[in-house]
Amino acid sequence: MNRLFRIILLLLLLSAISCREKAQHVMPEPIQNTGVQPMDEFNEPLVLLLYPDQKRADSLKQQMGIENFYASSDENSIHYQELRKVLSESGIKVVSGESLRYRFISDNGAITETDLSRIGSPWQVIIFNGTDSPVLVSPDKAAGKLKEFFPEVKTEKQTIRVKRPKKNEASAPTPSLGEFERDDSGALADLPAQKETIIRLIIPAGQQAPADRDETSGIHVINSYISPHRRFWLMFDNDLFSNTDRYYTNGVVLGYSAPGMVNIPANKLMFSLRRNSVVHASISLHHAMFTPFTTKTPPVLVDDRPYASSLFLRYSQTSDDALSGIRLASSIDAGVIGDAALGRYFQKSVHATVPTNDEPLGWETQIRNDLVLNYSVNLQKQLLKSTNAEIYAHGDATLGTLHTRAGMGINAIAGLFAPGLTNLPKDYSDLQKVQRDWQYGIRGGLEFRLIGYDATLQGGIFNKENIYALKPEEIERMVAAMHLGIFARYRKLGISISQYYLSPEFKEGKQHLWGQIGLEYGW
Repeated sequence: MNRLFRIILLLLLLSAISCREKAQHVMPEPIQNTGVQPMDEFNEPLVLLLYPDQKRADSLKQQMGIENFYASSDENSIHYQELRKVLSESGIKVVSGESLRYRFISDNGAITETDLSRIGSPWQVIIFNGTDSPVLVSPDKAAGKLKEFFPEVKTEKQTIRVKRPKKNEASAPTPSLGEFERDDSGALADLPAQKETIIRLIIPAGQQAPADRDETSGIHVINSYISPHRRFWLMFDNDLFSNTDRYYTNGVVLGYSAPGMVNIPANKLMFSLRRNSVVHASISLHHAMFTPFTTKTPPVLVDDRPYASSLFLRYSQTSDDALSGIRLASSIDAGVIGDAALGRYFQKSVHATVPTNDEPLGWETQIRNDLVLNYSVNLQKQLLKSTNAEIYAHGDATLGTLHTRAGMGINAIAGLFAPGLTNLPKDYSDLQKVQRDWQYGIRGGLEFRLIGYDATLQGGIFNKENIYALKPEEIERMVAAMHLGIFARYRKLGISISQYYLSPEFKEGKQHLWGQIGLEYGW
């Protein structure tokens, strides 16, 4: 009996253990979820641009509708772009994020933590000057609020300079963010700020920017609208207009601009603005001829300019940001210098057709054939804009086998004319609007150039077999250039007449003048 009882007891014990193991397998331990998101931390003056994360963006699209969501996103993005412009000029740090929790550490060690889960709109701006509590404002009011926290900020035409407040410096009380909590436990280590990535969308002629172009944390979307306009132009330079026949004696430029030019592979080599802009692209053929002081007698081959001619093709791209008053142009040239550029043939042919002209002597001593390969960048900044006048400052640099130089100067235009910088369109049809019938006025400019190399004076980079070329020590390294002219345009057809001045290019050289006539047909 006792033996039977022990067997039954053992079976019950084994059954209990088996049930316990099954229960433990079926009922796993619960996973704990605190729901606390990681917190970014800042301890220096900055402006934080807030965006919705993907989850909230999807939720808002369902609540608002896709079109309303993107309309709101675009509107706030415009305010963000205006803020970036002011802040980039001032030196105030800009950070973007999509988190709901942030920690700000003031100079005195006070800590302010955010909880933005109850904020209605996800597009918000937090302003933190490093001393006072951070403040939350809507994007449309942020620009006006900046001066309260950065007193030295000056917008528009005034210089912008920002100084970080000194530690423990007393300041006037300012409104604080409603959902922030204060903590005086001391400063913590910084987390690295998120670096922005810029995505450039190229909008072809006649197309609208895609609907899904809203910005998100760490991404700044910019639109480059391709100008729909086309134009032909012809520029003719000659010193005959100044009653001379020397130095830069003749030049011709034939060009064409069209939307399709943006698709040329060379476009990948061009610089573009890192902001919304209107893009123009063109291709042009350039020919220039240079002679000594006189062509009536054989050249003396000393203290004078050598014969030279150049022929090259240029591809250029221009980006206009009228909101910031900036134009960035870049170009690449490829061609030849020397007899292959046909300067001798053209000048002798022209002189032979005019009975009173003497045959130019000495072209056999011209700069020898060589490669022309140049790259140029030009940046213009609008200083003044009014209904009837505009003034621009500009700087440019050229590097290559034909010219290596840098320059800076100022250009001005006055009269009745279309704006020099193409305004960003609200709709692509804005770019296709017909301009006023009549345009006319006066324009001019002054430029100073620092000369590094000039193949028309010193010969090509690769071919040194020149009969005559100037030595580096004979070159004038600083040159001044000026131009002044008038222009008129009626609808699609335009004409311009200008006078150019150039100071001596070499030690024994003379100043030089020439005239220019330009014709343009655009639609």
